[in-house]
Amino acid sequence: MYEKLLDEANENGLTVIEKYPFLSPRIRGLCCDDTIAISAQIDTEAERTVVLCEELTHALHSYGDILNDPRMEHRTRQQIFDRLIGVPRLLEAALSGCKGPWEFAEYFSVPEDFFLAAMTNYRERYGTMTKLKTEKGEFILSFDPTFRVRRVVSTRGKEGTRKRMVRKENAV
Repeated sequence: MYEKLLDEANENGLTVIEKYPFLSPRIRGLCCDDTIAISAQIDTEAERTVVLCEELTHALHSYGDILNDPRMEHRTRQQIFDRLIGVPRLLEAALSGCKGPWEFAEYFSVPEDFFLAAMTNYRERYGTMTKLKTEKGEFILSFDPTFRVRRVVSTRGKEGTRKRMVRKENAV
């Protein structure tokens, strides 16, 4: 994913400085004009992916001085969660066998704390559960108290077609 983000930045005329020596360790990345700088203190590609995605999102979708605009930061964060994880891919990961947070984080190539923050965000946005229809069927994704996936199966009875949840696919 990191390489795709670098390619996207290049396609949009942005220069990415991958190991910028920021003086403060608190600065992980920065976007200014058509340049994105990523801190030299970031050790893992998973962390670099999240920082690059955030700065790229700012570069392409933000305008003006956003340093003191928490609403813009919140919207950007939601876009990053959807881009690097997303509910459809969350279902895909669960169906492929991911169970614990670290397995999901590894599947998405993001840090575990980023994955957990995304799950908190999805709980806030979708409530306790959401329904998702895919080519593999219809699923209920529960976010509270833990993440679970259940397949919705149609059964035919005397009263007609009924839908019910049968099988727990996965849990976090």
